[in-house]
Order: sequence, then C-alpha cells, then structure tokens
Amino acid sequence: MVIKEREPKSGDAKGEGQGAPLPYLGRSVRVVGQWDSVDAAQTPHEKNKRGELGKTLFNYYFNRTSPDPLGRTSTNNYGADRRNVLASVVGRGTRGGEVNADRVDVADPAAMTRHIKTVAKFLGASDVGIAQLHPSMLYAGGRGADDGTGGTEDGQAPGEPTSETVKKYPYAIACVGAWDYELGKAHRHRIGDFTYHESGDRLQITFANLMQYIKDLGYSAVRGPAQAMPVALAAGLGEVGRNGMLITKSYGARVHLGTPILTDLPLVSDKPLDIGVEDFCRICKKCATTCPTNSISVGGKAVINGIEKYKINWETCYRLRAHVKQFWGICLTCVTVCPYTKPKTWWHGLAVNTLQRTPIPIRPLTVRPLKWLDDVFWGKVPRKRVQFMSYDSGYLKLPKVGNGAEQELKTDGKTGYYYPLKENTRRFDILKEKQRARK
Repeated sequence: MVIKEREPKSGDAKGEGQGAPLPYLGRSVRVVGQWDSVDAAQTPHEKNKRGELGKTLFNYYFNRTSPDPLGRTSTNNYGADRRNVLASVVGRGTRGGEVNADRVDVADPAAMTRHIKTVAKFLGASDVGIAQLHPSMLYAGGRGADDGTGGTEDGQAPGEPTSETVKKYPYAIACVGAWDYELGKAHRHRIGDFTYHESGDRLQITFANLMQYIKDLGYSAVRGPAQAMPVALAAGLGEVGRNGMLITKSYGARVHLGTPILTDLPLVSDKPLDIGVEDFCRICKKCATTCPTNSISVGGKAVINGIEKYKINWETCYRLRAHVKQFWGICLTCVTVCPYTKPKTWWHGLAVNTLQRTPIPIRPLTVRPLKWLDDVFWGKVPRKRVQFMSYDSGYLKLPKVGNGAEQELKTDGKTGYYYPLKENTRRFDILKEKQRARK
C-alpha cells in the first residue's frame, strides 16, 4: 500500500457511518483504511472500574492511598479524603454556569481566535489550538469517559449522535499543560508524581475557567465526548511519537492533554504541525529501549483501526502501576528520555527548527547527529539528582518488612536513585525478599 504525504481529498477513506472524509492529522498519524469511532467504555480506566483487569488493578484504582502527605493532596485516587482534593473541588464548581443571553457579536472570527488563545494562556494553558470538529474526533455515541478527570462536565449529552454534536459545536479548543522540566527528571519518584499530578490539576482549572468565559460571551461550551489526541493533532499542538504521546514543539512530551472544549463560538481552525517527529522517532527509539515494561515497539508502525501508527501495549504499561505504588505512581520514563522533552532553551529550539526546515527526504541525515548530541549532553537516561522541599531523589527509603526497620539507600550524591530499567515488575518483591533474608 502506498501512503502519500498529502491532505485527504474527496473519496478518501471514511469511517463506518460517517459522511465526511477523515481530517488530515499530520504525518505522524495517517489514515490508510476503514476506522470506527472509539467507545469510551473500552478505555483502560473504564475497563478497570468494571473489574475487567482483575482484582489487583481494581483495588489499585479504588482503594489506594499515597504513602506521603503531598501525594494524598495532589490527585483524587491517592487522596485520604477525595472530597478535599483539588480536582474534586474543581469538578463540583463546573456543574453550573448558564450561557449569557446577551451574546457578544463576533464580526472577525480570526480576531476572536487570537483573543481566546490569549485568554487560555492567561488562565494557565501552556499552549492552545483550535480544530474544526469532525465525527471521528468524538467517542462512539457521543459518550465521554468518566474517570474523574473532567469527562462529565455540565452540558455533556450522552448518547447524542456524533453528527448532531458536530452541527451544534463546530469547533474544538485543545489546551495542553506542561509540567516542570527539572522536577520531571525525577521520573519513577514521588517528586515526578507530584509535578505530574499538580500540573494536571492546574489544567483542569484552566479548562473550567475558559469554558465559563465562553459561556459569558453568550456561546455554548461543553466537555466530555471528544477525544483529546485527534483534536490536539488537528489543532496543530504537536505530533504523535513512538511512545504514543503528543510531542509538542516547546515542551516535548511533558504535557497533559485535557478533554477539549466544544463550542459554537465562531473561530478559525489551525493546521497540523510538522516538527519532524515522524522522522526522528523512526530512528531514535530511546523511549522503546528504556521502557521498563517493554510496552513501546522498537519496530515499524502497524495499522490499528484503519490508522497507521506505532502500537503501544497499554495493558503492560497500565499493570505496572499496582506493583510500584509503594515507591511511585507515574512512570514518566518515556517522556523524560525523549529528546524533544528538554529545557526550553535556545539550543533546543535551534535543534527542532533545524529539523523542521530540513527537506523530508534528507531528514534522517539530520536526526542521527541530533540524537547523538542528545545522548552526549543529556544522557540516554537522565539520572540527575533532584531535590524538592524535603524530597530528594538521591535517597530511597524501603518500607518496613514485618517487624524490621525502614531502610534507606543512597547514591553518590550527584545522581538520583532509579530502579534498573529492564527488570520485571517483581523487582520490588525481590527487594522485600532480600530484606527478609538479611534478618
């Protein structure tokens, strides 16, 4: 099958039951066959909530509490009292909000688009883009996932045909929230957990405020039924990497993708971005070779639901969480090692811009030296020691085993303590067994 580098035209592949050609989402994700809208009920969290992934993961989702107090206040599923976690408070506050009857006239949609982007960034978004909504961007049946991260905002219309949703809300607003680069280097550590969850909570506040701002302008705004990734791609916020994450120009993969806002506010849509991710990921493979669960493919792309993309084994990635909950919650390794996920400095911008300006046929010649430079200056796996308040990635405390004392492991003082990358998920059980043997 020959895949051409062009935007789709009339007669291209269409989804089952959809009347319009699929939208162009950039070079990193290409339509090569028949597709079906994703059912939100079949997403990982929803399957786990029904107990389909087993008792261990079910209990992990509903019955875990973070070992440290900062973790217990940073996200719902780690909270000792979920009612007081920031995300819960924000969720309760967004259930109201009427549309202002005194509608602001929009004579210039381009000017309104610039204004909305300015407002979104003022409210906390790291970047924002606008997409022309398409049925393929919506979950099947218009039902959004309800995993506690904002999928049940007010105005959601469960069961509404996707074609009707697109008529009511022609535009989708996608926002991303970046987490701190320095703190994020403490991947597989409580520091990384906190910066990840805290930035996600801040993004939910941004979405809640922006949605109400649009309503105050006199236009409808809802969240829930739209999938974040296709909207972000169409809105020009980034490209999909080998790790299955959205990779942005300024922040790489260290961004949260919140549920997009659907609106009838007159706007102008953006276009997909090309920052060379398609060419870089084909050669780099750093995320695949450092993934602790081997969930990222080192091979070529596969056709999944009519879309050509890298296959991610989400289940092996997801199942790791229950085994590591005493030590950390979010892996972040594939994000941290990505060459695009580096500080927002002039040399990082120069590297990305150089690749972006290089003609596509000769980009591999540019990718190899850029990857080599990344390995030399940043390392194949960033291991710099990170200190944050009373937290320190240079030390690792092993929990008590039986009546034994808590143990502390230390590094050389310059590097952080991280577990070996290529062990199976029993490594923490093995540590406990060694502790018992020494007693």
